[in-house]
Amino acid sequence: MTVHLVGAGCGTPALLTLAAKEILSRADHVVYDRLIHPDLLQLCSASCRFHPVGKRRDDHFLSQEGINGLLLSLGQGEGTVVRLKGGDPFLFGRGGEEALALQEGAVFWQAIPGLSAALAGGMVGLGPTQRGLARSLTVATGQTEEEALDGAFWSALAASPGTLALYMAVSLFPDIARSLQEGGLSPQTAAAAVTWAGWGRAKVWRGTLSGLAEAARRGEVRSPSILYVGAVTELPLRPSRGPLQGLQIACCRPAPQSWETARFLETFGADAYSLPLLRQEGLDVSVFRRSLPRADWIVLTSPRGVPLLKDAAEDLRRIRGRLAAIGKGTAEALRRQGLVADAVAAPETSQGLARLLSEVVVEGDRVLFLRNERGSDLAVEAARSQGAVVEECAAYRMVPAAVPAEELYREHWSDSPLDAVLFGSAALAEAWRDRFGPLAEGCRAVAWGRNCGEAVRDLFGLEPCVMETPHLHSLVETLRGAFDRG
Repeated sequence: MTVHLVGAGCGTPALLTLAAKEILSRADHVVYDRLIHPDLLQLCSASCRFHPVGKRRDDHFLSQEGINGLLLSLGQGEGTVVRLKGGDPFLFGRGGEEALALQEGAVFWQAIPGLSAALAGGMVGLGPTQRGLARSLTVATGQTEEEALDGAFWSALAASPGTLALYMAVSLFPDIARSLQEGGLSPQTAAAAVTWAGWGRAKVWRGTLSGLAEAARRGEVRSPSILYVGAVTELPLRPSRGPLQGLQIACCRPAPQSWETARFLETFGADAYSLPLLRQEGLDVSVFRRSLPRADWIVLTSPRGVPLLKDAAEDLRRIRGRLAAIGKGTAEALRRQGLVADAVAAPETSQGLARLLSEVVVEGDRVLFLRNERGSDLAVEAARSQGAVVEECAAYRMVPAAVPAEELYREHWSDSPLDAVLFGSAALAEAWRDRFGPLAEGCRAVAWGRNCGEAVRDLFGLEPCVMETPHLHSLVETLRGAFDRG
C-alpha cells in the first residue's frame, strides 16, 4: 500500500493542485495538520476516516514519532492513505522524516507538492526575488529539534546575497536578528513579515531588521509568519486583494453550493468556509409519479428537484404539463436535463414564484408541486387562489450532515473570529444554532431571502442583512454594504 505525502498549500482550497484533489477524492484515511484549510476535507468521500495530528508550539496533538507510527500503521493496512500537510511536505514540513519512517517499515510512499508560504508572499506584494535586487533566495527555519540558536549559522547566512526567507522564526527572531547583525547585516536592512500568507486575513509588516526584531519581541508579529530580510521587501508592490479583504465568512448552504459560494467569496479577498450542515434525503415519489401524466403544470421550487423529476418520470416523454421554475438556477438545471421551463419566476424567491403562478395558472388547472418537505406554502396558496387543483409531493427533506474537521473550523474561528455567517435557508439557520449555538458578538447574519431573514430574527434575536436577490453577486454587494466596503 502507498502513503501519499500531499501538500495542501496555504490559504484558499482553490490553490490546491489537481493531483492533490484527485488523491483526496479516493482517500480512505487522511492524516491532517492544523494549518490546512478545513474545507479541503470535503473533497473526500463520505466513508473516509480522518486523523487530526495538528501541532502548536508546546501543545502537540501528536508527537512526530507518533505521527510516523500512525502513518506506518495505516500504510500497512488496506486503502489509500493521505498525509495532508499545510504548504509543501518537504519544505520544513518534516515530510522527509515521515518518508524515511515509511521506507524503514517497507511501506511505499509518493509525494505531491504544495504551494509553500514563502512563495505565497507574492499574493500580498512580497515576491522573494527581483531582477537587480535579489539574485538568490535562501530559505531557512528558525527552529531546530532542540530549539537552540546557532549564532554561527545565522552569521554565515548574513553573508549570503539576495533574500532570506525564514520559517518558524518569530519567537527567536530577536536573537536571530542579533546574529545576522554580528554577521555583517546593518540594523537598517529592509525586512518584512507576512502572517497567514496565502489567506485573505494575511497581514504584512514592513520595516527594518532591528524594527522587525522589536515587533516580534512585542508580539506584533505572530505565528504562522514568514519573515523576509532583503531589499525586495521595499518594493512598492500592492496587489489588489478585493473589497472583502480579510473578512471571515461561514457559508451555510447545502453542498455543493456551500463550497461554490465559499470559493467565490475568496476571489474578493475573504477567507470563506463551506458549512453544508444539511444534506438531501430522498422521500417516496410514487404519488408524484402517478399524478405526473395528469398535471397541467409541474412546479419545481429548487434545482434539487430536477433530478428527482427525471427519476420519477422514468421517461421524460411522460411529462405532459408545462414546467414552472422558481428561478434561473432551476431553469438551468432543467435545461441540462433536456427540458425547457415554460415559466420562470423573477425574483428567484417564494414570493416571486407565487406571483408567477397567479399570472399563469387558470381555474381548473391541475398543478403538481415537487418540493422540499419544509418548503414555503406561498406558491401553493397562490395556485389554489386561482382555482387550481393542487397536489403536493414532498420529494426530499434536508437532514443534519456531518462536516469533517469541525474542531479545526472552531480553531480557525478562535484565532480569527467570524465576521459574518451566510444562511441559505431557515432550516440551515436552525442547523447552525443546534451545532454552534448563538452567533458571536459582532458577527453579522446574512439571509438568503426574506423567509430566511425572519427565521434569523426569531432564532438569534438580531437583525440580519437580507440579500436583495438570491445570486452570488448580490451576496457580495450585501457584504460590502454591511461592512462599508463600498
